[in-house]
Amino acid sequence: VLDAYKTKKAAEAEAAAEGLKRAQESGESAERIAELKKKWFDLAVESEIRDPEVLWNARNGKFDLSRPVYQHLKEKAWLARPLEVLMQRLLQMFVLPDLLDPRVVGTPEAQLNIAMSGESVIEPGSIIDPSNAREQLDIELVTFHEDSRLHTLAMIDLDEPFEEQQTFREQFHWIVSNVPFSMNQIKADIGAGNVLLPYIPPHPAKGTPVHRYAVVALEQPENGQQRIDSADVSRDMVLRDFVAQHSLRTVGISFFRASWNESVDAVYREVLNLPPPSYGQMPIPDKTIGPDGRRINLYEHY
Repeated sequence: VLDAYKTKKAAEAEAAAEGLKRAQESGESAERIAELKKKWFDLAVESEIRDPEVLWNARNGKFDLSRPVYQHLKEKAWLARPLEVLMQRLLQMFVLPDLLDPRVVGTPEAQLNIAMSGESVIEPGSIIDPSNAREQLDIELVTFHEDSRLHTLAMIDLDEPFEEQQTFREQFHWIVSNVPFSMNQIKADIGAGNVLLPYIPPHPAKGTPVHRYAVVALEQPENGQQRIDSADVSRDMVLRDFVAQHSLRTVGISFFRASWNESVDAVYREVLNLPPPSYGQMPIPDKTIGPDGRRINLYEHY
């Protein structure tokens, strides 16, 4: 019975694909094309959704995203648990609203995965060794749409010390524009993009709290078709201003955390060409010690 149902739906999906092809060739309206594409997609999913092999692959994280059924199951899996965990940690650790207004961002529509070179994906909010991020990050963006769209990727430290105002501010570690993503192209091809700010590794200074490092995927204007070949950028600008200036839309976000260890000092010396800074709390004055450094006689003012 299952095989007969699968065969029936596969035939209907094939007929829908032919109808879609004819509509595209005859130049029918975009609305009509979208309607036929959805009909084909739904039938293609229905023809395989009960296949035991497909379900086993999905349970074990094996998604062939060139097939509609796996696209459907991947999005369903993302919405079920990973998205909930991501939003919980973004809000609990104040990445939102420190970085972006959650009312504007809403719910990320794409799954952004961060990995160190050759390593597994970093869970949102995980604490890593800064030395593991010495090289440029590997980024995946599962967008759940078939058409290729251009995105700007940015990595920001939310906790860079701002000594003049005795507080913290954002510092951009990396910006790359014109990076294409689609359902069939989820790995970031940085070589195809424009590097607006070269990558610098995380370098949380000694004596500062744990730093939050966010990576955001920003869809470019005109539904991801408008290029951004150059932009006036700096390491100490504000992400909200950059997003507004270039009419970008946040579609994916994730983050990790890191704190100082000895490998950070090497980044300051070898990459930034700066002496490693060291921060700490102001010493509490000892009221029993006078300006001359000698202990005060408690009875001398009696």
